[in-house]
Parts: sequence; structure tokens; C-alpha cells
Amino acid sequence: MEIRRFFASQDDVCGDRITVSGEEFAHMTKVLRQKKGYRVVVCTGDGKDYEGIIESIEKNRAVVVVGRVSDNACDPTLDVTLFQALPKGDKMSFIVQKCTELGARAIVPFLSDFTDEDKYNRERMQRVAKEACKQCGRSLLCEVGELTDFDSVVARFGEYDCVIMPYENATFGRIGDVKGLDTAKKIAVVIGSEGGFSAKEVAAAKSAGAQIVSLGKRILRCETAGLVAITLIGYERGELGA
Repeated sequence: MEIRRFFASQDDVCGDRITVSGEEFAHMTKVLRQKKGYRVVVCTGDGKDYEGIIESIEKNRAVVVVGRVSDNACDPTLDVTLFQALPKGDKMSFIVQKCTELGARAIVPFLSDFTDEDKYNRERMQRVAKEACKQCGRSLLCEVGELTDFDSVVARFGEYDCVIMPYENATFGRIGDVKGLDTAKKIAVVIGSEGGFSAKEVAAAKSAGAQIVSLGKRILRCETAGLVAITLIGYERGELGA
């Protein structure tokens, strides 16, 4: 039987027991039909996997007795934040799911000059990220942020050692040539919506320290560009592969 993964917080840990409650408890008991005696893994955000047995299931919580603690082998070693201009329809779900699998630590949606969408449900996107973390074996959740605007994104560039902005009209520059990428501890990737970025936005980002790059000679969809950028960063830094 597959051993299911669940999330709790450090406050839910008491000795060798962890309490699972809230949405995770509902998912555990109502969706996955886990029962007393089932073996599970619980993650509390400290980079470790707590493997144990469900000791009891009560009305609003389950208690897991931990039998084995190990370092999680699937957590990303890089701290990459994806700033994604809000795309149309349900494309954001796909972006959150796949970029979480590829190792993004955080995803922040924003509105830009060419954004045509303004509907955004953060709670739903956080659930998508959580399920992606479970699927790929992560113990550290990918944090999905509130919807913001382009100016606020640019104002945060100083938090990062390296800011990479793929642009469909860039004629030179590749991610492997980005200055400081080989040693950066915190990396930001800025991706446009279906219409890309305006020249004004590119100039503002560049002035604030972003490095403008090309992802190749073909124009990629907005839901593809972030995946490609994060994959290339992971490859350059040895995050992907054996």
C-alpha cells in the first residue's frame, strides 16, 4: 500500500506524536480513507520526513505516532521564487503545479501592462501547490503569494542575489550566462502573461537589476516559459539529474 504524505506544523508536534487537523485531516480521512493503523509520512516544515502509524482518529484530528525520522531527499536545494504575471483562465493551476514539482520555493502572481485576467484564488492555488509537494515527495511547501502588481515585484528585486527576466524580444543572453547564477543563494524568475512585457516594464526591471535573457528562438507560451526557466536554472546549478 502506498504510504501517503501529509502536512502539519511544528506546533502540532508533541514528543513522538504529531496531530493532523484541518484540511489535511479531512483529506486524510474523507478523501484518502486512511484508518487507524495505516502508515503515513507527516512533514512539519523542517526538512524532515516523520514516518509513523495513525494511532487514533477523532472527530477533528488524527494522531500519528512517529517511528522513524529522516532527512527529506526531495526538497529543492535552491531558493527560487517565480514571479508570474497572471495568465488567463486556469493556466495558473498548471504553472503552480509544475513549477512546484520542479523546485520553486515560492510563486507570486502579479498584474502587468498586458495582463487580461484579474481573477485569482490564493487558497485554491496553495492547495494545488500542497498536492504537488505531496506528489513529488517534498517536505517543504511551496508558498503561493497574494496577487500583487508589477511595481511591487520590481521593488522586491533587492531581496534576491540574482533576478532573471526572460523576454520574447531579447536577441541575446541565455540563462547559463547570467552573472552570479553559479553562486546565488536566492534567485527570482520573472515571467510575463500571454502578451509578454511592455518595453517600459522591461526597462524598469533592467534598471532595478534584472538580467534580461532569451529562452530560445521560439516564443513560448506563458505557462511554458516559467517551467523552462526553472528547469534551466536547476540544470545549471546541478539541482536536476543524478
